[in-house]
Amino acid sequence: MIKFIDENINNIEIALKEGYEEIMGITIKDGDPINDFIGWVTYIFTIVKNDINHTGRMNLLRYAEKEYLEAIGELVGVERIQEKGAKATIKYTFSKTFPSVVTIPKGYKVAAGNLYFGADENIELKIGEREVSGVVTCLTPGVIGNDLQIGEINIIVDDIPFLLSVSNTSISSGGVNQEDDESLRTRIQLRPTAFSTAGPVEAYKYHVLTAHQDIIDVHIYTPEESPGVVKVIPLLKNGAIPERSILEIVEKRLQDDSVRPFTDKVEVFAPTSTPYNINLKWWLSKENDVSTVTQNINNAVFEYRAWQKEKLGRDINPNKLIQLLIGAGAKRVEIIEPIFTKLDKTKIAQETSSITVSYQGVEDE
Repeated sequence: MIKFIDENINNIEIALKEGYEEIMGITIKDGDPINDFIGWVTYIFTIVKNDINHTGRMNLLRYAEKEYLEAIGELVGVERIQEKGAKATIKYTFSKTFPSVVTIPKGYKVAAGNLYFGADENIELKIGEREVSGVVTCLTPGVIGNDLQIGEINIIVDDIPFLLSVSNTSISSGGVNQEDDESLRTRIQLRPTAFSTAGPVEAYKYHVLTAHQDIIDVHIYTPEESPGVVKVIPLLKNGAIPERSILEIVEKRLQDDSVRPFTDKVEVFAPTSTPYNINLKWWLSKENDVSTVTQNINNAVFEYRAWQKEKLGRDINPNKLIQLLIGAGAKRVEIIEPIFTKLDKTKIAQETSSITVSYQGVEDE
């Protein structure tokens, strides 16, 4: 890590002692009370120097975080992507028809348990009809409002006369958490390429990552047989395959004339999932604790699963799993599955539910 000034506590203390002795014309002995004073001044100097180094690092893209990183992003026109609430379509059913239009006001609330949703716009029930639909947004932003199944948003919160029931007719989706520092840092690094409309890969990458904060990786290529076509394959956090709604968000972003060269035809696809099983046996040295190592082994398997699906085109590699298991405390490992599988960048490895981790006992050296 970069240091702009020396903050070594011993060097500071020596410099203070030598300076004091030179100015006062004395030699400080062990046990002299002045040592306590110099120790206190050394502590203050160390804090100040740490703050100076921290401030310096916060001005560098490599180290900046939180509001410091946001300030660097402002210099190149990149803002942190903010959290958004999930959306769903709600069907409102009344117990009778009306001789005039009934308006469900913007912000009218319905709920699923403790999650509240508000109407995006005024919703009008037409004369003579009992049902009307409209879009609502979760009032708690983030992913917490996602994946509510059809019919789960069914609680009437605000009173409207003769409103009989409410129910979501679509699965809630689109809620995202605030962009984290690493994603923002990557987009700031890519920002200079975005000024080009000549179609460089890095420019497309910047705009794809900016389209949705759940996108963590993207593969962009032009097939040899189709020189005017640009294929874009995004990957979501935790190795998730993007749904059509997210692909459409990316498409819309890339169709802008300020992004896409006039001659490019941009096509956005989801990656292809390549499933794999985990089946392994492991042995332990006699001096190690079984319960502790077993927990470490399970953590290593979890880490491998996460590693395997964090990048498009990452080969299914059992050697990585062996490395993690040995590091977790296993003496010996036998991997039955997965076997090494080469993947291209249009594919993502995803583990199945078939995960078998078998402890085989203790072995002597």
